[in-house]
Amino acid sequence: MSNFSSTPRKPGEPPHVALVVQTSMAYGRRILEGVARYARENGPWSFYLEPRSRQDPFPAWLDSWDGDGVIAAVSRPQGAPPLRVPTVDLDDQGGRPDVQSDHQAIGALAADHLLERGFKKFAFFGYPGFRWSRANFEGFAARVRREGFDCHHYSGGQTASWGHQIPAWEEEMETVARWVAALPKPLGMMACNDFRGVQALEACRRAGVSVPEEVAVVGADDDPIACEMAHPALSSVVPDCPAIGFEAAARLDRMMRGERVPRRPAVVPPLGVAVRHSSEFTAIEEPCLAEALRYIRANACQGIRVDDVLESVTVSRSKLQRLFRAELGRTIHEVIARERIRRIERLLIETELAYEEIARRSGFAYLGYMSTAFRRATGSTPAAYRRQHSRARPPGPTL
Repeated sequence: MSNFSSTPRKPGEPPHVALVVQTSMAYGRRILEGVARYARENGPWSFYLEPRSRQDPFPAWLDSWDGDGVIAAVSRPQGAPPLRVPTVDLDDQGGRPDVQSDHQAIGALAADHLLERGFKKFAFFGYPGFRWSRANFEGFAARVRREGFDCHHYSGGQTASWGHQIPAWEEEMETVARWVAALPKPLGMMACNDFRGVQALEACRRAGVSVPEEVAVVGADDDPIACEMAHPALSSVVPDCPAIGFEAAARLDRMMRGERVPRRPAVVPPLGVAVRHSSEFTAIEEPCLAEALRYIRANACQGIRVDDVLESVTVSRSKLQRLFRAELGRTIHEVIARERIRRIERLLIETELAYEEIARRSGFAYLGYMSTAFRRATGSTPAAYRRQHSRARPPGPTL
């Protein structure tokens, strides 16, 4: 694409800004939310924006862009001259960004989350070649080493995987599955982003390793598609992407006004960890307890009872009950009930299923039994819970 406009901006016209930020994943879209918020509060601005993925090349039209400014999260060809207009660089794949996430802090936060759950063995699953992935690893490894623990590091893999070519992905999964199988357990693992986290969960499945009983997995970016489609749902560190976008827009605004901006890059800390099923258990050292939990997770909604759990392991009732109370603070029956309630919550939020069908899928013979158990556990009726937590959904019958 060539020049967009060679006409100088008239007095009073809003500045025209090109946004060259990937829109294929939540990380980039949330950055754009922050840019939009700044423009609403301080604008108006006029934007040029087109859909982009992370593997798209540098757009040639930027060299002749005649707008007022650029916010770009894309690698510039090596040796290319600077753009002709004020530019804020957000490229943290290989460049020197003006604003970026604190990737070391993201790694340290994932480590804190796993340390709090009692893990003493750790591993990191990243991408070679990307500075942000290395920074994640450095923050993660430094944090666990301060507590006196080692960190295994996956050193193989593709240089990049944004295209997710199936043959390469399948080939790598066999290698990763062997790596996971050989690691000490129980293990706390960080994946450098959520899509790498999905791969880590698949490698665990192929290796016959249960998540989270034997390996707890935490990703980064809190991408809802990756995290919620993962099985089990993936915990993830939440970066403050809107703050990145807001700060980038604030810097560009000052540059377009001819003001100086700091040379030092702005580094934005993460917000916290979105905890999902892949890391919600504490570290389980006792093999028979891990096996019992794995059995419950797989079968809780099939109407199993405590005796069924006892038949799945080779220890006495008294020992297993003692382990459940000591390690989890719950009885076997309470853990089964908790799994059923979790299943009801997910079905209420994520589906339009009728309440009778939800009762059946969560192991209850009658809707009334499910409603009573759910109200006792959550303090809410299924209908009220669905209204409170689900996205725009037409009203349904109440219980």
